[in-house]
Amino acid sequence: MRLNEIASKFQDKVQFLCVYIQEAHPSDGWQVEANLDDDVIYDTPTTKDERDALAEVCMLKLALNMPMVVDDMEDTIDSAYNALPERLYLLDADGRVQFKTVAGSHGFDPEAWNDAINDHVTVKG
Repeated sequence: MRLNEIASKFQDKVQFLCVYIQEAHPSDGWQVEANLDDDVIYDTPTTKDERDALAEVCMLKLALNMPMVVDDMEDTIDSAYNALPERLYLLDADGRVQFKTVAGSHGFDPEAWNDAINDHVTVKG
């Protein structure tokens, strides 16, 4: 997976973290054909334990090699970062956004994220 490759490449210079937010296409909400084809069919979690369990499934299915945290049930992180359904960010050491991909699946761009990280660590030296 490309995200793992990028994280491995920069692991000595950047701290990577995946944040699991609300389920983008739950079976009891707006479902998409790709999820049906891939057997990614889950109801909207109603408790933190249910969301945590889905995050674990996500980590295993995607084989992510970075730590994952789970957003709270009020979707605090998702709201603050406009992350639904997926988005890549680069924050500096002070927590300021240095780069973000376009919101939404069509804006998910690991190569642009890789380039931004590379530029950031090169300038930072």
